[in-house]
Amino acid sequence: MHVLVLGATGYVGSRLVPRLLDAGHDVRVLARTPGKLAAHPWGEAVDAVRGDAREPADVRRACEGVDAVVHLVHAMDGPGYADRDRTAAHALADGAAAAGVRRIVYLGGLQPEAGTRRVSQHLSSRREVGDILLAGPVPAAVLRAGIVVGTGSASFEMIRHLTETAMGGPLVLPLPDRAWNRIQPIAVDDVLYDLVGCLDLPAGVDRAFDVGGPDVHTYRSLMSEFAAEAGLLRPFPVPVPLSAPRLTARAVAALTPVGRGLAEPLVESMRHELVADPDDLAALDALIGTPPGGRTPYRTAVRRALDGVGAAGPGPSDPPGTGPLEWSTTDTRDVAAPARAVWSVIETLGGPHGWYTVPGVATLTGHLDVLAGGPGVVPRRHGDGPARLLPGESLDRWTVETVEPGRRLVLRAADRLPGDARLELTVTPTDRLTSRYTQTLRFTPRGMAGRLGWLAAYPPQRFVFAVMARTLAGVAETRYRRDVRAL
Repeated sequence: MHVLVLGATGYVGSRLVPRLLDAGHDVRVLARTPGKLAAHPWGEAVDAVRGDAREPADVRRACEGVDAVVHLVHAMDGPGYADRDRTAAHALADGAAAAGVRRIVYLGGLQPEAGTRRVSQHLSSRREVGDILLAGPVPAAVLRAGIVVGTGSASFEMIRHLTETAMGGPLVLPLPDRAWNRIQPIAVDDVLYDLVGCLDLPAGVDRAFDVGGPDVHTYRSLMSEFAAEAGLLRPFPVPVPLSAPRLTARAVAALTPVGRGLAEPLVESMRHELVADPDDLAALDALIGTPPGGRTPYRTAVRRALDGVGAAGPGPSDPPGTGPLEWSTTDTRDVAAPARAVWSVIETLGGPHGWYTVPGVATLTGHLDVLAGGPGVVPRRHGDGPARLLPGESLDRWTVETVEPGRRLVLRAADRLPGDARLELTVTPTDRLTSRYTQTLRFTPRGMAGRLGWLAAYPPQRFVFAVMARTLAGVAETRYRRDVRAL
């Protein structure tokens, strides 16, 4: 089958395309900038058409010669997103009909019970797009899903970062009372299975289906179960009888990588209970079957995301901040010495040679680590003898994690920290007698303590590591000039 995917570089689309290719389908994508497809492993395997999903002429041209269209265009990128989605839906309904497309598949959102007042704009827009496509002449299958569980999903990332922030914070966690509303999440693998399966529905099937996983949760229990699967502490949640979606969205934007423009409609939708109609699920399963092994429980979907397995893992077009929070700082120095000279200095780090930074810093932080219950300063195993950097070797307060001799060294902090810290030292040749030294400190915080600790330590650690980079590069240059003169 020849399938057109609209929204192929989005969260679901970028994971759907390889599934379609694996199933033997020919895939076409509509992209405003086709060159960006090269970032995806499947970029060379699809037929790329330049155009905009909201321009009727572009959509009509992309629909020519295809059997089915999967519509995954969800704006939510600022004011007026409902108007933009409506325009794209009409362009597809008309363009698909004119080109003789036989099937449209659309991924929308679960809806609150009929008669619910003040439905959120986000969910109203999803319903409106589905209704436009169902009203058109081309048979449509509208899949209505709740929170999609997988790395890169905005809703899942919001749960991840809120939970990780709460861990290590106060024992009592205040949450808006809407966090006790029910929601039925679905694993991204199950969403992909349903989308691919709907391409082969009989022509007479022209309807919406609620889809979801086997578990119904509250938003509170989604966080609690994530914490349990991730091995985090679970603070006691206390409902706050205050509906302030804008204030809540600002808090979400401050504590997670999800921007306020996206957080606000997501938080607004939390005021509804979003549970799939079991009759819809049964009807869809009867038509396309169930995913291998059955529909995925929430905890299993979380574990796949944490382990980075398959579609649940990260993708090349996922938004910034996807996955565990990581802060980093980098210092780069151009060195008037070859790469081997810089590496010879890196090999001497620790022990009696020190860290080429502010005197006494390593000793002081080692004593503080002992007071916190950590190992403190652990001497280099090889003392003053020939320097050898081996994975697993203790290097004062660090443990050697990765060694690429002459090029790269990665150290993991052995201190008792509220998070994981790594120091990466890299040297690359820039010419026969010059090189570039790059030093990056990365920190993945655990809970509120880790976040506050990084912010508190940032000014002094920036100074300490900047001094280290400058001094290490200077020592390499001095030793190299000395060696040249000695010759």
